[in-house]
Amino acid sequence: MKGLKKLLGLTLAAMMTMSLVGCSSSGDNGESGEAADKLQQIKDSGVLKVGTSAEYSPYEFHKVVDGEDKIVGFDDFIVQEIAKDMGVKVEYTDMDFDGLLGALQADKVDIVLAGMTPNEERKKSVDFSEIYYTNSNVCIVAKGKEDSIKSSDDLKKLKVGVQKGTTQADYVTGDLGITNATQLKKIPDLMLELQNGKIDVIVTGKAVAQINVKNYKNVAIGNTTVGDEVAETAAAAMKKSDDKVDNTAFLKSVNDTIATLEKEGKIDEFMQEALKLTE
Repeated sequence: MKGLKKLLGLTLAAMMTMSLVGCSSSGDNGESGEAADKLQQIKDSGVLKVGTSAEYSPYEFHKVVDGEDKIVGFDDFIVQEIAKDMGVKVEYTDMDFDGLLGALQADKVDIVLAGMTPNEERKKSVDFSEIYYTNSNVCIVAKGKEDSIKSSDDLKKLKVGVQKGTTQADYVTGDLGITNATQLKKIPDLMLELQNGKIDVIVTGKAVAQINVKNYKNVAIGNTTVGDEVAETAAAAMKKSDDKVDNTAFLKSVNDTIATLEKEGKIDEFMQEALKLTE
């Protein structure tokens, strides 16, 4: 009988221990039901995983530096400061632009910096930092045709090219109703289409256009802006908080860095440095 009581006691003790272990592991931070702090997770890992599409100079592009292929550009300057303030290093994942938000949702990256405009559709699925850059939309055309486009309505008569997944693509296909626009994943591919006469115009951001017309022959920037109501802006994208992970402190940290850079006049300085890197 004593042996049976002892056995029952041990069994009960084991069950209580398992129950306590189960409770303590229900939250990532050791507290039942409480969401883990994303910022602390990043600091603990020592790495900020950044998603980008490095075919969009001067925002982000590949360049050989000291014999090593690296992702450089305006957004790289920004994200390096964000990571420095967190005390971590940057690790890039380079992919097609239209796959970036999916990678963010799937936790393959912590943050996206890719010259991305925080439009209403994107805000439904992700949180954005404060805007750190604003840029007008322009047209790239064949040299000699700089005055051929007076307004956005003129685009409806032409073969238009846009980068897939961008706000320019949304504007051209949605607002202007140009359903047969050529949508390609990379700006360099669109530039070749323009050179070969397969399209008449590329609609993109001014900074991107300024870089690309330097690298391709017989092309120029048109003498008008288009779609001013959807001017290109850039912000960092992060996953929304949920019951598992709280991104509040992470978002605040990113915004604090951006505010500091703006106060110190670093944003314009970084864009000028990025432009120099493309030379």
